Amino acid sequence: MFVQGHEYTLMLNEAYEVLIKDNLRRDYDASIGPMNVQFGRNVSGYSSWKGPLRPQALFVDANACIGCRECVHHASNTFVMDEAHGCARVRVQYGDDDQKINVSVDSCPVNCIHWVDREELAVLEFLIQPQPKEGYGVFGGGWERPANVFVAAKAFNKQLKQQAEAQGRQRNGRVTVEEETPDQAEAKPTLP
Repeated sequence: MFVQGHEYTLMLNEAYEVLIKDNLRRDYDASIGPMNVQFGRNVSGYSSWKGPLRPQALFVDANACIGCRECVHHASNTFVMDEAHGCARVRVQYGDDDQKINVSVDSCPVNCIHWVDREELAVLEFLIQPQPKEGYGVFGGGWERPANVFVAAKAFNKQLKQQAEAQGRQRNGRVTVEEETPDQAEAKPTLP
């Protein structure tokens, strides 16, 4: 038992050394990939899948959901109520048969249940979760969601793509430096 505890302590100390030093942390972040750097996991999302993977997935926009429970009533193996936030969520993709799922989507009074591409699902599910926000003044922080999760997902994916391209350029040794424009050269102070 003591040897195993000692090994864990050594591993923890090594991890701490890597994460505390900026250059080692950068290498570590690059090794685990851009998605893990952004939100600590591979693209898997909140909901699980029943049966074979399909190209489309269900997503509930929690900002629009009014908590009526219609979807849960019609397809209780697919949808679940998030009591903490007062809105529905997809627990199991295709947990019910297609007819029950379609009835639940059609019965939503505010049309907050969307069919999305499977590849978009994990980012949408991550972004719709309330994120801690920085607090100023007396009231402190709190939690917030993006007002439009679909626009936020597009911006998030664009940012990930830019990070991946930048990392690819750095790995290939082709770090591009923008050339100085004539206006910049003129504005630069000259040293005597």
